[in-house]
Amino acid sequence: MKFRRIGSYLLSALLLTGILPPVAQADSSHPQLTSTGNNGDGGYEMNVALGKPYTVSEPANDPYPDTGGELTDGVLASDDPADEAWTGFYKGSSRVITIDLGSDQSVSSIRANFLQIPSAKIQYPNAVSIYTSKNGKDWTALKHAGPPVAFWIGVNPPQYTFEWDAVKDGVPGGGDKSSSAVFSRYVKVRFTTKDWVLLDEIQVMGQDGHIKGATVPNEKELYLQPGAQTGGISNLALLYNGHYNKGLGDWTTEKLIPYLAHVDQNGTPSDWLFDGILYLGLGSPAGRSFAMSFNGSNWDDWKWYLDKTFATDGDLDALNVAVGEVMKELGKPGGKSTDKYPVVLMVPYPAEPQTNFGDVDGDGITENFNAAQVGADASLASKKKAVDWYIDQLIQRWDAKGYNNLNLAGLYWLNEEVAPDGTNDAQLIKHASNIVHDNDLLFYWIPHLRGYQFFTWKELGFDAVAYQPNYFFQADSPLDRVRDAADWAKSLGMGMEMEFDERILTDANFRQKYYDYLNGAIQLGYAKDTFRAYYQGNDTLLQAARSDEPAVRATYDDMYRLIKGKYRP
Repeated sequence: MKFRRIGSYLLSALLLTGILPPVAQADSSHPQLTSTGNNGDGGYEMNVALGKPYTVSEPANDPYPDTGGELTDGVLASDDPADEAWTGFYKGSSRVITIDLGSDQSVSSIRANFLQIPSAKIQYPNAVSIYTSKNGKDWTALKHAGPPVAFWIGVNPPQYTFEWDAVKDGVPGGGDKSSSAVFSRYVKVRFTTKDWVLLDEIQVMGQDGHIKGATVPNEKELYLQPGAQTGGISNLALLYNGHYNKGLGDWTTEKLIPYLAHVDQNGTPSDWLFDGILYLGLGSPAGRSFAMSFNGSNWDDWKWYLDKTFATDGDLDALNVAVGEVMKELGKPGGKSTDKYPVVLMVPYPAEPQTNFGDVDGDGITENFNAAQVGADASLASKKKAVDWYIDQLIQRWDAKGYNNLNLAGLYWLNEEVAPDGTNDAQLIKHASNIVHDNDLLFYWIPHLRGYQFFTWKELGFDAVAYQPNYFFQADSPLDRVRDAADWAKSLGMGMEMEFDERILTDANFRQKYYDYLNGAIQLGYAKDTFRAYYQGNDTLLQAARSDEPAVRATYDDMYRLIKGKYRP
């Protein structure tokens, strides 16, 4: 998503006009935090970052500038957003603050303190990551965290401190579970910026030199690599088979072959292309959404989608035939040892409010998802029943078909973020994960840029995850968004999504944005040994494969080169 920038002095105007309630005057006399007491090793912990130099990936924004050193000067701000101790960052890419402690220190905790005033569009970051490094180049993530529920429901606290603590949170890759500190010179804090983010101080608590129990973290940042965790899929093509005008959601053998194999302009396969297909749908014929809480789908829509996907001569039947035809030309899929081609199928999101979900348990019970009407626990139970019914139906239908060329690798959770904690959404996802794994399947996810709780994908029970840069869709999206997403993906061990649509066929500017993804794959390291998913609108690559225009056809050929490791920017 992309937003127009508001005037940088809007907040000051709101305060002056009385639209925002008055707050206490700033108190700039806060003491510097220099020590907290004996740490049990004969020394005293202190703020070893006090007065130390740091770099910021992008300068702070007016009217909250950083004139130099404010983030390590030891001065904590009041709840007043006009307090000069606050440093402000407005939208754009995630900000990265890197502190040089001057020498190796024994660091026991790292804290970053933020302000929240929702009415003034001042929000906590929805993701904060804390890192350490011995050399300033090779980083280990110590902790990824999100804000409290108050971030969503508008309840104070006005300030919140994101903190990594060695004792409470542990030392990743330290080798010794009793590690009480990390022994490093550099500290890095990365945080998202959706609106205004105000930060007053980063405190690094520890001691000079090496103390007993201080270890050097050694976990490396890596993208998610293809393998058993991804069902053997390296390049997963998203094909939308919901309801679309003019039958664009209907997949035939002829339409599928250019995705399974690279074809010449006569349509003849020359080599395998994508090594996995994800079928997913966004809308039903009734106009309801499979993905969103607004105008959410019901039982009739879910049944329609299953009927369509598994229909005789329907989407899966066509894929089964297409794989067979390509195998006759090229041999087994992608040179794999199995004759089966991996397929991933979606799980719709049981949205609320929803009052018509049919007989999901065979007892004639019509469930109501609306938590406001039946209580959160009852709503969660209803959603679990719906998900159970859907997965059971899907597997029954798959088994009944007995596809000779297809393997059901796993299921895909369609909603692209975790709803706020108050909806029990995380519990629902974990429940779905358990059902998926009980059926010996993998669980896939593609969260959107800055999606709530995207960094908790492992805890939620997902196996294969690709992160969305969301760079392509607006003409004025900054190119840096690709790097930003790649940094998060690599730090969190996720794969990457490549994004484009039919506009690359007719618009040179959007075609360039397409190549920004391909070039970024080389420059940012996700061109090889990385699980990748591909959003391509509806049938963009099909049209590109059939095009007589050299620049359009090149987009198809260059995708093939990227997948085969032959592409050069």
